[in-house]
Amino acid sequence: MGRWENQDQIIVWIWIGIGLFSLTTLFVTLLVVSYLKSIRKNKKKVSRLVRNSKNEHWEHMLLLQEQDRERLAEELHDNIISQLNLIRLNLNDKMPEELNRDLKKSMQLIRELSHNLTPPDLDEVELVDLIADYLDQVNKNIEVIFNHMTIRIPISNPVKLNLFRIVQELITNILKHAEATRVDVSLRISLNYLILTIEDNGRGFIIENQSGGIGLRNIKTRTQKIKAIYKLKTQPEKGTKFIACMAIQ
Repeated sequence: MGRWENQDQIIVWIWIGIGLFSLTTLFVTLLVVSYLKSIRKNKKKVSRLVRNSKNEHWEHMLLLQEQDRERLAEELHDNIISQLNLIRLNLNDKMPEELNRDLKKSMQLIRELSHNLTPPDLDEVELVDLIADYLDQVNKNIEVIFNHMTIRIPISNPVKLNLFRIVQELITNILKHAEATRVDVSLRISLNYLILTIEDNGRGFIIENQSGGIGLRNIKTRTQKIKAIYKLKTQPEKGTKFIACMAIQ
């Protein structure tokens, strides 16, 4: 009788073992299925984020291109075409020397516009040299003081290009609207931060009245693109000061 009871207990324990094994197998299977679902969900999420990031990048590129086209049209209309029209209207009234001077001025405007639109060879030049070369050309029209304290660390080409375009945008606005006689440009590059400062002694302006301008929109878009923060300080008749700061990654 005891032998049969032992067999019954063994059978019970076997069934308990089978039940536990089945439950464990079911639990593991559920975990695996849940894990696979999580992987698929995360892959879809990552794909969606990548797709959104690409779309945002493309939208930024289109915005910058459209703003550059608007700026080009504005420069052509306000500066070059106006200058050439004046030359045409005064053909009979001005001396050849004066007409020659006016033509040279128009040609210089076209060269500057072409220089602004042509992407520089970023791989071959440091940011400080890129800015210095541009300011050296501007120095013919206005006094420019360039102070820089930099160390040689890798700066990506997109950062170089966007900072260079910001400098061009600000200097163009100063030459066109500020009636300034001097511009101070400062560039500081350390291991952790990059700080760009541009200050003029011009007539300044009320920021609220200019917030929708092409130039300020370009600057805002480009600073966002390189994850920089900036501040623009200006008051009527008290000049304008621009400060941008970004972390070196």
